[in-house]
Amino acid sequence: MADDNKKSDDWKLDADEWIIVFLFILAILSTIVPLIVSYISSGQVSFFGLKISSIWNWLKSSVPFLRMLGFGITIAAAVGVIVFNKKSEIILQAQRAKLYPEKMPQVSDAVEPAKNHVVEKWEEIVKLSESQNSSDWRLAIIEADILLDELLNKLQLPGDTTGEKLKAVEPSDFTTIESAWEAHKARNVIAHEGSNILFNQREALRIVSLYEAVFKEFKMI
Repeated sequence: MADDNKKSDDWKLDADEWIIVFLFILAILSTIVPLIVSYISSGQVSFFGLKISSIWNWLKSSVPFLRMLGFGITIAAAVGVIVFNKKSEIILQAQRAKLYPEKMPQVSDAVEPAKNHVVEKWEEIVKLSESQNSSDWRLAIIEADILLDELLNKLQLPGDTTGEKLKAVEPSDFTTIESAWEAHKARNVIAHEGSNILFNQREALRIVSLYEAVFKEFKMI
C-alpha cells in the first residue's frame, strides 16, 4: 500500500513542471495544426464523396450568413428569456396573492404566542396571592408547591413526596434550596391546619416570593 502511494506521488507535477508540459503540447500543436489545415485545403481529403476542401471553402464563403444566423438566434433567445421572466413574475405574484392576501394581518398585529403551562399557572398564583380573600392566599401557596414538585420531577430527583425529593437535592446544583424548603414547610402547615391557622397577606406574599426565587433560578418563569 505504501509502495502504491509512493508511485502515485512520483507522478505528481509541481507548477513549473506543468508549465513545461503545457508549452511542449503547445509547440506540438503549433506544428501539427498548420499541416492538418494545409492537407485539408489541398483537396486530397474526402468525406462521403465530398472533398473536405470544398466543404472548407463553402464554410468560408458562408461566414456572413452564419454570422447573421447566429445574431438572429441570439436575439430570439434574448426575447425568449425576457418573455419567460415576465410570465414567471406574473405567475409568482399570483401565487403570492393566494398565499398572502392583502387582508392578512401583519406580524405586528398577530396574536401573541400561547404562553406555556408554567407561566400561565404562575400568573394565576400571583393573582390569588394578591386577592383580598384569605382562602385564595392558601390556594396560591398550594398551587405554587405543585409547580415546585413538577420542577423536582424534571430534575429527576428520587422520592415519592416533595420533601423526599428536596432531601435528595445537591446544594451546589440548587442554590435556592433553603427557599424551597421554607416555602414547602409553610405549605405543609397551611395544608394540614387549613383555616385553623391565621396568617396575613404579607406572609402569603413572602412565601410566594420564595417559590418565585426557585422558579427563576431554573428559568421556569
